[in-house]
Amino acid sequence: MKIKLTIAFIISTTIGAAIGIVGFKYQSNFGQWFSSKPTLYQTRNDLLENQFESLNSIPVQWSQLLPESEKEILKKYQQVQASTPTEFADNILLSIQASTDKAFSAAMMSANSVDSFDEKAVSIAGFIVPIDYGDDKSLRNIFVVPYFGACLHFPPPPPNQMVFAQLGEGFIDFNLTQAYRLHGVLRRGLFEDPLGTSAYILDVVYIEPFYDHPDNVRQH
Repeated sequence: MKIKLTIAFIISTTIGAAIGIVGFKYQSNFGQWFSSKPTLYQTRNDLLENQFESLNSIPVQWSQLLPESEKEILKKYQQVQASTPTEFADNILLSIQASTDKAFSAAMMSANSVDSFDEKAVSIAGFIVPIDYGDDKSLRNIFVVPYFGACLHFPPPPPNQMVFAQLGEGFIDFNLTQAYRLHGVLRRGLFEDPLGTSAYILDVVYIEPFYDHPDNVRQH
């Protein structure tokens, strides 16, 4: 009897530990899959909403907004998450090489866009950078960027990795450190501001929270 109890205890402990490891590793995914995702903003533009509803919405990743040639250049200088002295040294060397590569410098300032999603209903996840507010203190003009801190603590991404959006009233409760998924109609178009320049414009229909990592181009 004692042997059976011991075996049962070992099995339950092993299973519990495995579940704990999986839960820790994929906790952001679990949050995305199982957490309720309330609509935090809804457009009052009926024409825009009808246009969006008449189209099949496409989930867009940030890498898809890059022309293929620039995607390869940025990938060439993608640094690993350093955890050893050798990896730190490799990252430093990679940064030095990137700083002298004219093609990389051009890609980091590129406003070249793709036409794959012109006037298409899309959803894209990212972090919000406020540009200005309305009289009711709600966000009006915003940038959407792939990673937290862009335009605020870090230099802005390339214009083709930034999306500009105008909102109506109502989006007041937001958090700079929270990622959001924005749904709307995307088009190409330049918007310039002291905070940065975007090569895409999104006519937003609704916004919900996002609990995973939006950026599929870079590692952080």
